[in-house]
Amino acid sequence: MKSVIGHRFSLDMWYGDDEGIGSKSKSTSYWVSPWAEAHHKLRKQEIEIEQCEFQLQHAVDNEDFEEAEGLRERVDRLKSQHPIIPREERLEEAVKEENFAMAAIFQRDLDQIKEGLGLPRYGLGQVVTHKYRNATNGGGLRGIVMNVELTCGKSRDWALEAGCLERGLALGIPPDECLVESLNDWVKQPFYTLLPDMSDVKKMPPELSAFSVNRFEKIPAPIYLPEDALTFYVKDEPIEHSQLGEHFGEYEYSQHRGRIYKATPKLRLWQRQQAEEELERAASRRKKGKIGTKVDGMNFIF
Repeated sequence: MKSVIGHRFSLDMWYGDDEGIGSKSKSTSYWVSPWAEAHHKLRKQEIEIEQCEFQLQHAVDNEDFEEAEGLRERVDRLKSQHPIIPREERLEEAVKEENFAMAAIFQRDLDQIKEGLGLPRYGLGQVVTHKYRNATNGGGLRGIVMNVELTCGKSRDWALEAGCLERGLALGIPPDECLVESLNDWVKQPFYTLLPDMSDVKKMPPELSAFSVNRFEKIPAPIYLPEDALTFYVKDEPIEHSQLGEHFGEYEYSQHRGRIYKATPKLRLWQRQQAEEELERAASRRKKGKIGTKVDGMNFIF
């Protein structure tokens, strides 16, 4: 596979139709993820850049060098105004030069900018690994990002159970010693649905898999984890899962970010199904009065 820094920041994998983004019209049949809808302005900037680049190539092919020069200047200006593209380009350049110390600095800067814009750190198709469940401590959990939510989309009960578990892992304490009030901030970070690597099922931590917290009936099943529990998996190693080919195609690899798989159209259908099912579960929770209730004196909102 081609060795590159990874997919440039783009929203086009998150929705089906540009006309539906930010539109109040209900006529479109395409599903638009909340994440893409909230950031459609960035996508519009990218579309304008792509259009100018197409026109630039057309001008070069026709040897209209005066027109090409003007378009090249416009492309450079538009890219400089984009909050993500220039930072990803300098990160890519540092990686190409094998200046990994500088690349790490650029990566932190990029992460801070994304956080400031409300963007998640990891994109669709990115291979990530659990910070506190890896091969060095006898665990092992990695997977491919299938979906991103800007905040926790699970129920209060799920957040109490999984949140105490994850906070306990991060702090090195038993889950029952986790302070419930710390979960109010914990649920406000991005959450990721991962297609887990099943190459060694025996190393799969039961409490993080289909067996317990995520309540799936069988394996292999997606896993739902918070951003602060994840990091890039930089080794160029394959992911094994029976549904890998259904949701993802080829991949690109870089030493800095590892593998990034390209999503298939079926993944968007899966995302839409998950969104519809979650809406039904949320409606059911509202009927039961579980939203906005207090737990140990804390106002736990979902």
